[in-house]
Amino acid sequence: MVLAQVDQAKLTLEEVRESFPPEYEKVLPREQYLDFIQRWIDDEVVYQQALRSKLDQDPKVVRKLEQLRRKAVIEEFLAREGANQEFEPDEAAMTRYYEMHKDEFKRKSAQFRYVHIRVNSLKEALALRSKVRGDNFSAIASGNSLDSTGEAAVPFRKPGEIPACLLHDLSEARPGWISAPLSCPDGVYLVKLLERQEAGIPAPFSEVKEVINNQLVMEQKDRMREAKIRQYKEGVAVNVNLDLIPGQENTQEKTGEDSAPVEEQNHADSASAIH
Repeated sequence: MVLAQVDQAKLTLEEVRESFPPEYEKVLPREQYLDFIQRWIDDEVVYQQALRSKLDQDPKVVRKLEQLRRKAVIEEFLAREGANQEFEPDEAAMTRYYEMHKDEFKRKSAQFRYVHIRVNSLKEALALRSKVRGDNFSAIASGNSLDSTGEAAVPFRKPGEIPACLLHDLSEARPGWISAPLSCPDGVYLVKLLERQEAGIPAPFSEVKEVINNQLVMEQKDRMREAKIRQYKEGVAVNVNLDLIPGQENTQEKTGEDSAPVEEQNHADSASAIH
């Protein structure tokens, strides 16, 4: 089924679907597909003009195209080779990674967990403020707030994720604090601070678990890729002539026992096999 056409070039529904994950079709707005099609039309008009100018026959462009084709084939081949080797880190592996890399998960700024009551007027906020206490805040919020979330479901928020009209008071508060009415563009707020974590404290494991999972998956893919490359190198003659490689020699001064071996190694490896 053809969705768009520029002279004889056609964009089909199948090609569009190949450009998006299948599950996106049920959630992406039609405008996003229309934008994709318009960009294809614009690209195709330019592409056809480039072909008419015979740019695709320019030796430099031919070399670039071959490099792109080569790279695409390599990546697709390795992706297919690893397609049947799914890896899912277990809880113990992720916990070990977290403990060994805690410094990487230190918060760069203080973060806050808080709940709020939002109403339309200062009068409503003052009336509710006279009733709320630490133990009934959530109950009053559920019955009076324009929006509310249970305390257990509230995540830590960075300063950039907190409305400016609340941030100043929150940044000076301690857990258990309940604010006076705070005026914001979308209403008047009462805020209760549940927890705060200062800058420099590592985020809890539960908060960074997904990040760790993704990191371990990527590391495993890199190891599998390297193992495949080593496998493909077996029995293949791979040589490099170091004397012909452009670039400046390392001019860092070497002293003692390191100097002679480095020079000798450079000559010895000038036409050596790479493994």
